[in-house]
Amino acid sequence: MDKIELLAPAGDWESFLAAVENGADAVYLGGKLFNARQFASNFDIERITEAIRYAHVRGVKLYLTMNTLMSDNELLEGVRFFKEAYLAGIDGVIVQDLGFARIIKQLFPDVPVHASTQMTIYNLDGVEVLSRMGFERIVLARELSLEEIKDITDKTFTEIEIFIHGALCVSYSGQCLMSSIIGGRSGNRGKCAQPCRLPYELVEKESDKAVSRNKGLYLMSPKDLCSIEILDKIKEAGVKSLKIEGRMKGPEYVAVVTRTYRKYLDEHVIKNESGTNGKYVVDDSDIKELSQVFNRGGFSRGYLEGKTGSTMMSYEKPKNWGIYLGKVISYDRSSFAVKLTINTDLAIGDGIEIWNGEEQSPGTVVTGLEVNGKRVESAKAGDIVTIKNIKGNISKDNKVYKTSDKRLNNTALESISGKFYRRVPIYGKIEIRKNKPAGLTVRDDLGNIVSVIGSVDAEDALNRPLTKERVMEQVTKTGQTPFEFIDIDVLVEENLSLPISEINNLRRNALEHLELKRAAKYSRKLSDDFAEKEKRVMYFPGNYRNKDKKILLSACIYRFDENIDYGSLDIDRLYIPLSASLNKKANQVISDLKNKEVYIYIPSITRGNYDKLIRSKLPEFINLGADGLLVGNIGHVNRDKYPSHINIMGDYSLNCFNSSSLEQFAQLGLKGITLSVELTLNQIRNLADIAGLSKEVIVYGRIPLMTSEYCPVGSVIGGFDSKTKCSGVCEKSEYCLKDRMGEKFPVICDRIDCRSTVFNSKVLLIEENIDKIKDAGVDIIRLNFTDETAEEMNGIVRLHRDLIESGKKALSSHEELIDRVKKRGFTRGHYFRGV
Repeated sequence: MDKIELLAPAGDWESFLAAVENGADAVYLGGKLFNARQFASNFDIERITEAIRYAHVRGVKLYLTMNTLMSDNELLEGVRFFKEAYLAGIDGVIVQDLGFARIIKQLFPDVPVHASTQMTIYNLDGVEVLSRMGFERIVLARELSLEEIKDITDKTFTEIEIFIHGALCVSYSGQCLMSSIIGGRSGNRGKCAQPCRLPYELVEKESDKAVSRNKGLYLMSPKDLCSIEILDKIKEAGVKSLKIEGRMKGPEYVAVVTRTYRKYLDEHVIKNESGTNGKYVVDDSDIKELSQVFNRGGFSRGYLEGKTGSTMMSYEKPKNWGIYLGKVISYDRSSFAVKLTINTDLAIGDGIEIWNGEEQSPGTVVTGLEVNGKRVESAKAGDIVTIKNIKGNISKDNKVYKTSDKRLNNTALESISGKFYRRVPIYGKIEIRKNKPAGLTVRDDLGNIVSVIGSVDAEDALNRPLTKERVMEQVTKTGQTPFEFIDIDVLVEENLSLPISEINNLRRNALEHLELKRAAKYSRKLSDDFAEKEKRVMYFPGNYRNKDKKILLSACIYRFDENIDYGSLDIDRLYIPLSASLNKKANQVISDLKNKEVYIYIPSITRGNYDKLIRSKLPEFINLGADGLLVGNIGHVNRDKYPSHINIMGDYSLNCFNSSSLEQFAQLGLKGITLSVELTLNQIRNLADIAGLSKEVIVYGRIPLMTSEYCPVGSVIGGFDSKTKCSGVCEKSEYCLKDRMGEKFPVICDRIDCRSTVFNSKVLLIEENIDKIKDAGVDIIRLNFTDETAEEMNGIVRLHRDLIESGKKALSSHEELIDRVKKRGFTRGHYFRGV
């Protein structure tokens, strides 16, 4: 019950074998559709079925990742695909889409459903909401500290899973739209293009002055997470499963990382059980292997020990660094030979890269290596070597890195080539009696028992009789099967003969049956009324348009300004950020708002000081007459936490993408939902109408592209790292991230928990299509305001009010404003292109 699961990734069959054979307790993999790594090779249903059998025979669990958002016309396809995996015996499914999870729980109630880290669960409230919905396991956001994780595990019986190794997203998973909005490849749909790994400059918003050039180009690229040195502390945090990231990585990576964590998980258990008080220590050689197989400028511990600012970032290069090899002493351009003193061993077949300051550095696989003028197969640390046949712009003092190690890779791959097989302990008993066929019984630790009888009778021996030792030798030759005899009882009557081939056949037959029995234990059947139930669950009522219904106009204020008269805005609903409560005039502004609904906006991430703010200030705002809340995280949708007269509205960050999600949010007590900004107009038009649940869409403003616990402003120019606090530069000026195309993405620092939000460089504007939005069956049209002046806000509101009431003919009276907005940069979003 207390065993911690080591969960390894598999993006293809070889990586799956590497995970199983190197000690994973469970493996997660994706199908060809609906998983967050669409660019991995992934598995079709035949391979999934094969993997399930292979894993189950060896006592390993298999989880299917279906952790993307699904549209209405994809849900049935998703159910049909999952049904095949369910029948094959999948051990669990990892999901992001709340609507798909709802369907799975109704159609397949006996299969465990795990909440993906894409659901952005970071507090006990979120865990409890999902637990009540039937989730068996929650994969927490990667931004939590061990202290926060332990606080959650201490207060819930739901299984908790965390990431312990691999790539880190700079944004909270599930809260990043950057790849989607600027490149059309959605992380929520498994197609992230990783724009965070591209070069950016940090510039002052007004002056466009660069302030980051001493740091490097890759300001949003984190180092990979490595927690092997604090594995003892992680075990004490009470988590059920430890997850290795890496479905886009190769089998060498999976093998090395899995076996290393397996080693220290087992060693720590042994130390504890033996009662020794020896300090938990990790060998330098193991850290070196982990670094060699993949790292970005070394490792960090992510947020497990708290925020460390620039310490966790890889500003110089966003890809694999490998291990530092040395500096170029000289380069012979005629023979393409590099000379250097190496800091670590090097051999023919290893990969190297020479950093020359360019984005694409020269690199090669070593094919020619010399020491003291003699060709060698390998060289030792400290040797002065000459590496032949490497071309490029190379100069003295360029840094050289060993990006791959042939020996390490070969050793890793041996584990999937049949040399080292994971063994399942079994126990046996064989009886050989005169004039009877031999009988063999085998059993495993799961209670499976197989008994087989031979086809040839044992007879009196004419020459050499069978011995107990000879029988045991043959029976225990389990070869490349997954089994290993731990104990076997051999009973052989004296002076008998039996062909060795008969003993071999007996063993082979028994182990084949045991393998089938272990695999068959997990297969399932559908209920007799499954087809009827599927039809009922997958039925969503049509969108019944009421052309005469009033379309409300709302505005969300991301930054409160006491000097703006929000009461003058011709809107029906105003979303005011809870952070406005820090302004002494906010209470008066809310009190003065007449004839408007006032909702308090609670962002998608609230931890630390923000939670204190909710406890202390939210009741004040509610007492002032607030009508409701706009909440951005599942942890804030608990209806019981708020007075009964307060309406709960879900924000776009809840990623509502289909009709089933609409029904789920209605069941959770929400009165409305801001639909995902990744939906097309046609998809919105086809969404169901759910009684009592209004649908809101954003039609103007900067879209928040990512929410991050990392603050580029404080880390890059504020001096914030693991040893130094931020100097508070965000209070003196405003900043943007500037990409290679010159686009500037505003960075808003919340100054409450030093969290940052990056907004799109362009504003969403679909003024010519408001009629189509109205006809799509939405109830509320929303405007987002971030850095607009009071005059601009009023103009934008008037434009959309006129469009709602008068249609396209209102455009002519707002041409000057529209042109001004377009000249600054605008986008139509995903309404017509989708993801």
